Amino acid sequence: MQKRSLFVLSKPQQGAVLLLLFCLIFIQCFRYFNAISIQRPLALSSTFLFEQKLDSLQHLAQTKSGIRFKFNPNFITDYKAYTIGLSVEEYKRLQHFRSKGKWINSTSAFQAVTQVTDSLLEVLEPQFKFTEWVKKNEAPFSVNSKVKKDLNTADVQMLQSVSGIGSILSARIVKYRDYLGGFSEMNQCYEVFGLDSLVVQKLREQFEILTPPFIVKLNMNEATLEELQKIPYLSRSEARKIIAYRTKNKTISLNILSELFEDFPNKTERIKLYLY
Repeated sequence: MQKRSLFVLSKPQQGAVLLLLFCLIFIQCFRYFNAISIQRPLALSSTFLFEQKLDSLQHLAQTKSGIRFKFNPNFITDYKAYTIGLSVEEYKRLQHFRSKGKWINSTSAFQAVTQVTDSLLEVLEPQFKFTEWVKKNEAPFSVNSKVKKDLNTADVQMLQSVSGIGSILSARIVKYRDYLGGFSEMNQCYEVFGLDSLVVQKLREQFEILTPPFIVKLNMNEATLEELQKIPYLSRSEARKIIAYRTKNKTISLNILSELFEDFPNKTERIKLYLY
């Protein structure tokens, strides 16, 4: 009779052994991946804490040393204006002032030109640095001197500060400005009904064009009759003249306008503001 080996397992026993091995493998894998996931956040946290500490030390060093880079407000760029808190309008006022070859030589002059608030000026004042040659060669800027306001952004109340301009005329100026898309030059004020030359002169003493008008220019060789007649200085019949010339000659340029409207040279210059 043949003896049965003691190491031969029955099918239920084989299944139990396989299940046990699977459980052991699963537990080992779980421990391994769990250990990796714990180590990574620790490493990231350490790096983050180190960078945070480094930033804090740098900030502390700057605070202790009192480092604050000074700049000359006469030469600030649009980006610099943005970083120090100037609005677009305030920066444009500064640009316009400098475009005339004038220089700002004091903090009070900077405020008078840009019209920044007292709170912002208090923050900026310690950062200003004016060069000696500006201080010596430029005449002192009087805070009481009149800084002209922007005609293209003025409301009816601001316009009424001009002697001779009441509620009716101020409303007409704003309405005509909207009709034009904004004033391109101060001489257009003479076109406002009811404004005589003396009042316009007073207006020019207090206002100027700081913000450019919002005008979408039309292509003369592509604009339709309807588009052309919407130009403030063109009537329908005059728009037809342009279309007729363009159709006959296959093309048209701005130089031709002086021929089409030779009796109105001023009108020609106005029309060019809206065409290219």
